[in-house]
Amino acid sequence: MSADQARFWQTLDGALQGGQPALLAIVAEHTDHSPGTTGARMLVLPGGKTIGTIGGGIMEYDLQQQAAQWLEADHPGAEIRTLFHRSSGPGDKSGLICAGSQTNLTTLCHTAADRQAVSTAAALTAADKPGLLRIGPGGMSAEATSGEPVAPRIRLHRPPDRDGAGWAYEEQLLNFRRIAIIGAGHCSLALSQVMRQLGYTITVIAAMDEQDKVAGQPYARHVRPVDDYRNAGACIDYPGLTRVVIMTARVATDIRALLGLQGRAFPFVGVMGSAAKIAAIMQGLDGPGAAASGLPNLRAPVGLPIGSHTPEEIAISIAAQLLAEEAGANPQPALAADGEEIAV
Repeated sequence: MSADQARFWQTLDGALQGGQPALLAIVAEHTDHSPGTTGARMLVLPGGKTIGTIGGGIMEYDLQQQAAQWLEADHPGAEIRTLFHRSSGPGDKSGLICAGSQTNLTTLCHTAADRQAVSTAAALTAADKPGLLRIGPGGMSAEATSGEPVAPRIRLHRPPDRDGAGWAYEEQLLNFRRIAIIGAGHCSLALSQVMRQLGYTITVIAAMDEQDKVAGQPYARHVRPVDDYRNAGACIDYPGLTRVVIMTARVATDIRALLGLQGRAFPFVGVMGSAAKIAAIMQGLDGPGAAASGLPNLRAPVGLPIGSHTPEEIAISIAAQLLAEEAGANPQPALAADGEEIAV
């Protein structure tokens, strides 16, 4: 869950603690082309104020009308409804015609149990700690969990009649979108900004003598100092969920960082640099075979080949590669021609 999602729970918690009920809507499932994606969420407060989105358009206008009715009637419980984004055919229509479908969960948050669950969710997400949220027809609950969570982050259990009373929604509260950036230069700052906008939880790892460069860094959730970049891997929480990008100032420190990552379960390890620089790094790791054996998910050089040169362009090329792989597009690692600078 991103920092913005953490603020979402904090906003809902503040409303409930202040005696103000709110309608919570969450996209519990979606299919391709749906404007609302699984995990998207929206609040409707008394007076019609909204926070967040579940896809926009007439669908959200209808939700605001539902919220007004539920808030006025003190509606109990929660419900799910599958909406189809088309003008004809079977099933309930959302009023949108962009294709696909989504299942929206709506619940009126107003009971003592709701307040406790939301307060727990707000505290856990603010602390970047794992937890489990459950919502069903009987209400909601949240609790802290231990260990690294496993996919899927969101699960909707439904009886055969799909929208029947036996459904249950479960959500891992820890953000599964995570990146660790090793290094503290201009490219690190640019990548931090882009990944924050994309909802990633960001850890920046910098050498002791580079702490002035990350002091007050506005995008990172965690800033970790190291006396040796070989210790960077041990500073990264939830390695099975975290993508790693190495962009230190020197070949020698890139090599140290890679050595410290070998044998760990990171799903993506990228190294910024030209073809010549990557060749030097591989040589420093005793050859590409040795590197591959300990880093099966290595991308070197990191980023899609879009002709990037500035820190901002490099950040976009890396973000595009991460998003494509996350979506299952699995692009080939960017390979630079001899001497061509893909990222510097």
